[in-house]
Amino acid sequence: MPEFACRLGTPGGDILEEIVVADDEHSLRRECERKDLFVISVRRKSGVGRFLLNLSPFRPRISTKEFLLFNQELSALIRAGLPIIASLDLLLERRKNAVFRVALEDIRNRIKSGESLSESFAAQGGLFPKIYSSTLASGERSGEIVTVLRRYIAYVKTMLGLQRKVVSALIYPLVLMSLSACLIAILVYFVIPNFAKFYKDFGAKDLPLPTQILVTVATTVRGNIVLILVAIVGTALAFAFWRQTTPGRYALDMLKLRVPLLGSVWSSWSVSRFSRTLATLVSGGIPLVTSLEMTAGAAGNVVFTRAIEGVARKVKEGESLWESLEKTGLFSSMSVEMIKVGESTGALEEMLTSVSDFLDEEIDARLTNIVSIIEPLVLIFMAVLVGGILLSIYMPLLNAYGGKSFSF
Repeated sequence: MPEFACRLGTPGGDILEEIVVADDEHSLRRECERKDLFVISVRRKSGVGRFLLNLSPFRPRISTKEFLLFNQELSALIRAGLPIIASLDLLLERRKNAVFRVALEDIRNRIKSGESLSESFAAQGGLFPKIYSSTLASGERSGEIVTVLRRYIAYVKTMLGLQRKVVSALIYPLVLMSLSACLIAILVYFVIPNFAKFYKDFGAKDLPLPTQILVTVATTVRGNIVLILVAIVGTALAFAFWRQTTPGRYALDMLKLRVPLLGSVWSSWSVSRFSRTLATLVSGGIPLVTSLEMTAGAAGNVVFTRAIEGVARKVKEGESLWESLEKTGLFSSMSVEMIKVGESTGALEEMLTSVSDFLDEEIDARLTNIVSIIEPLVLIFMAVLVGGILLSIYMPLLNAYGGKSFSF
């Protein structure tokens, strides 16, 4: 989402300069009004600057595992009876991540000045998940900070576990394709041009058509390698910039849902994240409409995000949750039916968790089946491709040895 550099006035007369993440300027102003802050000035940060910052390995970041460990320690300290400020002081000493340490120092100072824990985390912009500050807010209202922290920790562990399954299932096919691509690059750049020189030195004539095409491609690549690399890097940068735009993200996420085999996995993954996140928020006592608005961004897919935002508006107008979800066309009949039962019986949280658990198992099974199909297909495709290249290279020699029209 876009970032805005803001100068804000507080009811006490203080002037704050903050970097705020929001969908647009209108949403930002509305959120500031809700917090009784007066907007003095708003300036959208440069898209190019944000793009370069996102590409940089030095951009501010806090890993999910590091944040999970922090919450486990925070939960243990609060459960032991330590005040929040004292807990943060202890945790600050253990933080090696400079970005995390600076953020925690600001959070501690904000709490000392009277802000709540949830408001202090929300004030850090996009550094921490929005669902986290919302979960903390529900715990502050109910007086059960430790309970909501445990619930959030369980949620993150489950999501990390599913992510590990997806990544581990796709590693082997990706490694195969990467190694094959490297082999083809070596053949095209080093091996084939040497064979072309060999044919030329020995006065080879009437090369077979596959060999002619291969030699032409290889010599063109080798003679224009700098231009080709510049074109590849430029295309990659242009694509990376485009994918950070709203139309780019939407187009790519729509493409993910339509890819054969993997499209159903992406769809189930988004529904699972939506269901588990919504269950976590609803169980914390956050109203359904508010939970839906916060869950929209947690689906991990812009297509789902827009659909869930529409669902939140319809639910706010009085329509049932299951009907609104069914109209999006993105949720399976099984998911809609289970949510319908949970909504009608008052067990929405349990049903949402059941939907997510079922989909997680389904994703695991589908990935296993997909990988079992992809692995031999990749091996066969690369064997045919590499074998075809080698055959094209040696075809003139085979023809000459067999007494064909090709001659030295």
